[in-house]
Amino acid sequence: MRKFYVLLLFIFLVASLPAQQRAYKKEIIRANNLLEVENYQDASKIYDKLLKKYPNDRYILFKAGECFLFSENRIIDAIQVLEKAIEMYPIRNKKSIEAIEARFYLGQAYHLNYNFEQAVDIFEKLKTEMPGKNADALQKIEREQQYSKNAIELKSHPVDFNITNLGPFINTEFDEHSPVMNLQEDMLLFTSKRGTLADDGTSENAYFSLWRDGVWVTARAIDFNTRGNNATIGISPDGSTLLIYQSDGGIGNIYTSNFKNDKWGELEKLPSPINTMSNETHASFSMDGNTLFFTSDRPGGVGGKDIYTVTKLPNGSWGKVRNLGPEINTVLDEESPYIHPNGRTLYFSSEAHKSMGGYDIFKASIDSTGGFGNVQNIGYPINTPFDDLFYAPTIDEQRVYYASRREEGFGGTDIYRIEFPSDHPNALTVVGGFLFGPDGEPAANAKITVTSKTGELQGVYRPSPINGKYIFIIPSGEDYTMEIEMQGHITVLKDFTIPSGRSFARQKHTFYLDPLVLKLDI
Repeated sequence: MRKFYVLLLFIFLVASLPAQQRAYKKEIIRANNLLEVENYQDASKIYDKLLKKYPNDRYILFKAGECFLFSENRIIDAIQVLEKAIEMYPIRNKKSIEAIEARFYLGQAYHLNYNFEQAVDIFEKLKTEMPGKNADALQKIEREQQYSKNAIELKSHPVDFNITNLGPFINTEFDEHSPVMNLQEDMLLFTSKRGTLADDGTSENAYFSLWRDGVWVTARAIDFNTRGNNATIGISPDGSTLLIYQSDGGIGNIYTSNFKNDKWGELEKLPSPINTMSNETHASFSMDGNTLFFTSDRPGGVGGKDIYTVTKLPNGSWGKVRNLGPEINTVLDEESPYIHPNGRTLYFSSEAHKSMGGYDIFKASIDSTGGFGNVQNIGYPINTPFDDLFYAPTIDEQRVYYASRREEGFGGTDIYRIEFPSDHPNALTVVGGFLFGPDGEPAANAKITVTSKTGELQGVYRPSPINGKYIFIIPSGEDYTMEIEMQGHITVLKDFTIPSGRSFARQKHTFYLDPLVLKLDI
């Protein structure tokens, strides 16, 4: 949620509490203290009691409205008390912080309740009533108004899709978010506040679930969770390497964990230049695992949090970090990059780029030189007036797993699956297999070259050094040749055919090739 008063405190003197001489001063202070530390749940309980006792006290109405605005599922309550509060706070004295804040919060409440036209109107009126020299506050009002205008436009062209809550084995009354999925769509990893080890209820941990017999099994915590924040942020296409965010003494860093023998291993911190003394928060691997897109608020960026990219050098170390530039990054925050396996589309979240409020999800095209362009809002109602992040499409972009706050949910943000109309034009297949050396260990140094029967190169791939698994994506309905080379071993040529149609463009339908064991070239 986007607060307002911090800008005004530098300009206006905070009015003394009108309740200071009254018997309920103690309760007012207690509620305000809770509000100050963003403990909206406990603060709202106090304001509910105060409203019953003093339903016409303008200060209580104002503070209760602020509290309800930031509380869970209390937007309508916020509108009711703030509409009453602004009648009692006419803007006669333009230094009245309560009068200005109450109108600003009411505009936000209208917006979050999908009353976009009313939000535009109240922000427009508030702009005319603001002191002329308060440029920062005016800019904030104009931004909120633009969110509502964007929402009106996006709502007029809704996206056609079906959305399904992943159910009680995944979602709870707590926030679930940051879903990451392997390409086969049979392993889901996500972040939740349930059952955290910290006593303050603010930490988050990583969980995972497997797709078995047509359902997601009950999610389980991952062993590497700590008392701090551990959050899922990305996964390698073959599902063997998980990207994890961890807060280290207040500084966010990116870690990896490898999946071996049906278990996630210990966390390993990514080196510099990826992690710095700044906050690195989200990341996504390219299809070959050699390029990383990640978010950082390090100095020298375009705005607050920017998206960067870095590629591995031939010696295995990471090269120079590159900011994606003003086509992607803005003066506001960008988050949760996801590079699609096709290597041509970057999905990300931004508070700018024609957002309809807070973070919206966008996609950008990548050209052959690595340049970015054609940034598009993915549309309403996938994007909402609330923060929308962590958008991870499947290879054919037919389905998406993402987190959102919706009325029909179990509580907070839940994880959903979006399915688009079946006439989606992509027809791609996930091909997977396992490759081992004569000793039974993964053939980590092997090179797999895939070409079509017409001789067109489809790609060069490497098996995972962890489990020998390789994976690639190619069009269906064609014949291919796979050449496997490894120094000191006999080269293998294998022909295979991918059936036509879209039989593999749905959950857990990977085209598996038989496992191969290389032979020594003696």
